[in-house]
Amino acid sequence: MSADSTAPRPKVPFLADPERSGTLPPHYYFSPEIHEREKENIWFRTWQYVGLLQDLRDPGDYITADILDQKIVVVVDRAGALRAYHNVCMHRGHVLVEGKGNRTILTCPFHAWSYDLEGGLKAAGNAENVAGFELADFALTPVRVEAFGPMVFVNLAAEGPALREMAGGLLESMRTAIPGFDDLKWVRTDTWNIAANWKFQPDGLECYHCPVIHPQIMGGENGYLDTSWDSREEAYWQEHVIHGNYELIDERRDELLYDFGDAVLRDVYIWYLWPNLIFVTHQGPPNIKLLHSQATGPETSRRAIVSLCPSEVPTPHDLAHMDNYAFGVFPQDKEAMEMQAAGVRSRGYRGGRLMVDAERSWRSEHGTHHFDNLVWEALNGSGDG
Repeated sequence: MSADSTAPRPKVPFLADPERSGTLPPHYYFSPEIHEREKENIWFRTWQYVGLLQDLRDPGDYITADILDQKIVVVVDRAGALRAYHNVCMHRGHVLVEGKGNRTILTCPFHAWSYDLEGGLKAAGNAENVAGFELADFALTPVRVEAFGPMVFVNLAAEGPALREMAGGLLESMRTAIPGFDDLKWVRTDTWNIAANWKFQPDGLECYHCPVIHPQIMGGENGYLDTSWDSREEAYWQEHVIHGNYELIDERRDELLYDFGDAVLRDVYIWYLWPNLIFVTHQGPPNIKLLHSQATGPETSRRAIVSLCPSEVPTPHDLAHMDNYAFGVFPQDKEAMEMQAAGVRSRGYRGGRLMVDAERSWRSEHGTHHFDNLVWEALNGSGDG
């Protein structure tokens, strides 16, 4: 029998109404069947972050990325346009290229079949002696690609709305909040393996937990964030603002956990883009962190923290906010996710209640419900559990 049919009924089912909804059913966080359904209904039908435009400036520049078990290559063609393809040679299925770099021709390292930047097969050894062989029959398989601010996304589905159509307001919100957003540069990437299902990462889109597991940033004597959570929820994205503890920032700067410098950003902004990308700014100079979640199995996942700053050479203030999040705040979240992953398997747990209040206060879990509802609809269609 499937995990769906054997799972115990929750006391409060998942509902489209956030103020009355329970959590997603526990088995959604460990079931192999759910994991397989998510591959087709979420991962292979949504816009996925694959890299940064700063690596795709000139004709021949390319980057590679994985979306679960699907390998992708993005190139700049001879006219300067972005193109994306499944990163596989059309001869015997060998991976075509790895890493990133610049090439005028994409040559397979197995039998040297060669493709131009527009995806056409240009040469295949001994083709002239093979009956009925046509180069045009073996072009690379294209993938939809779109630039979004300084980022690059692909979508394995052949049809569906453009990313800007789905989330143009998100891009404008980031541009409004962060001076020089489109010119921010990659500084570093910190990668963490997590012994927990990928959905536990976006499930953290609430601050009910903040004073509990992050007392050094909120709720403690020297917490540099106020107990706040201003929210905006659109169809496929969210915006949240946590206001700074201005009294501490303005009057007691020597007590801050790290040096904010000129503190161009005094509040923390958190954005979410369906399905697996969270953006965070931290107090200090202009910055953004891309929190990129990927499933590595039904009960394991990975988070890449991709940090962007005004210069490719980070200042001490840049390093301070990056280190504070990557090695101070996030490990606390990681431990909580892994403890949830252990707990949802308990025979004594049938699912809980999402704490969503009418005021959408800082203790309300409406951001979590917004994400969970998108998961539910992707797997089950609209309606209640």
